[in-house]
Amino acid sequence: MKSARNFSINKKSNNWLKILIGAVVLLFLIFILNIFVLPVRNFFYAVSSPIQKTFWTAGESSSLFFSSLLNANSLSKDNEKLKQENQKLLSQVAFLHSIEQGNQAQSDLSLSCQNSGFKFVMAGIIGLDDQDILSINKGSAAGISEGMPVINQQNVLFGKVFKVYKNFSKIMLISNKNSVVNVKIQQADATKTEIDGVVKGSGGLNAYLDLIPISSDINPEDILVTSSIEKSFPKDLLVGKIVQKQKNDQKPFQQAQINLFFNVKSVDNLFVITNYKKAN
Repeated sequence: MKSARNFSINKKSNNWLKILIGAVVLLFLIFILNIFVLPVRNFFYAVSSPIQKTFWTAGESSSLFFSSLLNANSLSKDNEKLKQENQKLLSQVAFLHSIEQGNQAQSDLSLSCQNSGFKFVMAGIIGLDDQDILSINKGSAAGISEGMPVINQQNVLFGKVFKVYKNFSKIMLISNKNSVVNVKIQQADATKTEIDGVVKGSGGLNAYLDLIPISSDINPEDILVTSSIEKSFPKDLLVGKIVQKQKNDQKPFQQAQINLFFNVKSVDNLFVITNYKKAN
């Protein structure tokens, strides 16, 4: 009995000794780790830092690359939006400019027609075919009918209406091969006798002067206007000017190359004289 009690006491003593030794060892290890922890960490960072830098740089580059892509896409959308807005503004400016030009054209023509008693309808050009036939955006609904003269705001003759629809019309230009216009030649010397002739269309927006008496003296730069014997158009409308005369003494008449004053490509609006027949 006594022997068993001594064995139990010795066992407890050994356990306390083991705990004490373990505590001392643990404290020693903690002390050692505290001494070497900074060098160990430093070594670890020294070894791993190049790898970390590589991955970090790659990550930054990737981030910048994708950011650039996103920014480029955003900029592209912004530029496209600005482009569309700019085109819209340009369209509005062109529209306002067209209105301004139309108003100015009407004003100019009104001044020139005040003393003639003419009434007119302004129309826009919408097409031109290879037969020198012009299309305008006004028709019978605007009071236009066949045979009416067509001019611009400077009183330059373009032609006459030859076909009418409700909302648009066809204009035969004076350069059409079927067109013949009686003209008179205005010369620098006003004392000279008035010279009459005819302008005949030759197609391709061109025409020539014909039926000039062989004895008449005509010169380059002489101005051609509609004459008083012309039945389709009012007198004194501008037609063109002489470029070069073609004279043959064996023929009773002479001809001349001319430049027509009208320019289809540089005009937006034309004017149809609606009461010329009544004015006559």
